[in-house]
Amino acid sequence: ERDWCSVVCSSALSSGINAEYGPTLKNSVGQCKPERIYTVLRHGSRNFGSSTVDRIDLFLDKLEKMVKFDESENVDLAPEMAWYRNWTRGVYFKDYELVPEGMMEHYSIAKRFKQSFPNLFPSYSISNYSIQATTKMRTVQSALSYMAALLEDTGPLGSSQSRLNISMSGYQPPGIQIDKNSEDKLLRFVDCCPKYENYINTLQWKNESKHFEESSDFISVIKTIAKSFNFEVTIDDVKALYYLCAAELMSPTQAHHSQFCNVFDEAAFSILDFDKSLEKYYKYSYPFKTTYQMSCVLLQNIIMHLESNETTPIFKFAHEETLLPLFSLMGMFDDGVILTHEFPNYTKRKMMTGQIVPFAANIAFIKHSCPGEANSRVQVIVNERDVYIPLCSGSSLSPSSCTVQELKHIVETRADGCNFSSICNVKHGYNDLHIVVGVLFTVVIVQATYIFLHCINWCPGCPKNSHHDHQLLLDDSDDNLDSGCTSDDIVTTQFGGIDATTNSD
Repeated sequence: ERDWCSVVCSSALSSGINAEYGPTLKNSVGQCKPERIYTVLRHGSRNFGSSTVDRIDLFLDKLEKMVKFDESENVDLAPEMAWYRNWTRGVYFKDYELVPEGMMEHYSIAKRFKQSFPNLFPSYSISNYSIQATTKMRTVQSALSYMAALLEDTGPLGSSQSRLNISMSGYQPPGIQIDKNSEDKLLRFVDCCPKYENYINTLQWKNESKHFEESSDFISVIKTIAKSFNFEVTIDDVKALYYLCAAELMSPTQAHHSQFCNVFDEAAFSILDFDKSLEKYYKYSYPFKTTYQMSCVLLQNIIMHLESNETTPIFKFAHEETLLPLFSLMGMFDDGVILTHEFPNYTKRKMMTGQIVPFAANIAFIKHSCPGEANSRVQVIVNERDVYIPLCSGSSLSPSSCTVQELKHIVETRADGCNFSSICNVKHGYNDLHIVVGVLFTVVIVQATYIFLHCINWCPGCPKNSHHDHQLLLDDSDDNLDSGCTSDDIVTTQFGGIDATTNSD
């Protein structure tokens, strides 16, 4: 049985299904001593959400009708699909929550990190661990799954018979920091950057993917699959099949096996993977500079921790739109040119998003003190592997490591010193002063209108305490306006934007 998990079920790389993945996690900085760790992780494998599930259901409805038609006409399915008559349709949930596979991913990752770097994981207390998740349930579930591996046999839950006989051989729940999206500039910078939201609203990031879907390579996939099913299929049908394959590979009842995956050959998977990569690349990576520059706030926070005297391990649970911009800011997985739908030999590209930011993708920064070296080294581990950072010089002890000064240099040169307001303000658009003046002007006009009407008694039927009703209306309008980040150096109003990430991650 072919294992397509590395492409379709992207959780495979970080969950240990790929046998060559786990053992590479180790201290690779020679005789240096690891002192502290800062890790950013994407949530684990999850349900697909409404738009993808609807697409899967539409395709399965179509397939079911075609099979019934074949039976009534005594026409056989294509030989490759004979198994379908005995296949049982599953239930595909739309809630974006973790599947059991996703819980095990983070549980297993934590186990492997603790085994490789035991001195970085002290006994747990609220004060000596820093754990943060975004507002999405899947990141909170991921954080709890990760910490479950670290906090086994350390608490009272599941082991104590009563409050009078408390045993600490069970589980203790961790404390998790959660900030609302509009205030979480660290992990949800995409929600705090009007310039980026305007870019997303133009839908330019979809263009290259659409062009690729018109290419001869993509059309060949459609024709091959149509031949397998013995009826015409559309681009939406092909994508539904792609996700159906992934859904079954993630299902605890399918044991990482799906007959639908066998509809695709290796070339077809590569083509579909490139199609998906183009979308993510243009949405979260190199083509639009603001996309990766805005992640500088996260890298600055990482640097601040590495420079401090604190040894508290830090774990941040977020999304692909947190990780991929950070990777790009650091110059990682760069093909040297901007990828397009005409990129030659795309199977050999560096920007393989299915492998770079799969479910449970992670990046760890581990600071080491090294004998004989003036500067500490920072080991950078992506998806449990050492990675080469082009913008760092490395050392004889660890070619894949950076110094803190080199990380600072990345912020200075790649993000212009990380002036977030400058990076994210809309060019030739509104600024903070315009917004404040506009809001004040609106309030003055409304209040003046009310006073004028009240004085001339133009509305005798209005209730006497109508001032309170008008104030509620004003408060309502202010709530609608004040939906952006509340940091002092950021424009605090969303410009009619959409949540660019809710359905993608």
